[in-house]
Amino acid sequence: MMRNILEAKIWGGKMVSEMLQVNETVTGYDLGELLHGEAGLFEAIAPGGDKFQCVARSGHSITNLRPLSESRKTNALTWRVRKIGELRSEQDTA
Repeated sequence: MMRNILEAKIWGGKMVSEMLQVNETVTGYDLGELLHGEAGLFEAIAPGGDKFQCVARSGHSITNLRPLSESRKTNALTWRVRKIGELRSEQDTA
C-alpha cells in the first residue's frame, strides 16, 4: 500500500494528516517532511539507494537515523519510507 504524503483532512479548521500504519509506504522529496508528526520505527531508502532505519517521535520528527548495510543504487528522485513498527508508550514519551 502506498499513499501520497499530501493526503490530509480538514478537522476543526486545521489540516490533519493520518498517521502511517505498519507496512504502509510513502514517497516524497524530504525525509523530515515525510516523518513529521509520525511516531514509530521506519525503513527509509534514499534517492541514491542507500537504506536507513529511522526512529521518529511525534513532535520531534527524526530522533535516530542509522544506516543499514544493504543498499541498492538507483536513480530515483524521492525517498521511499515504510513504517516497520510502533513505539511502546514509554519510548514515545522518553
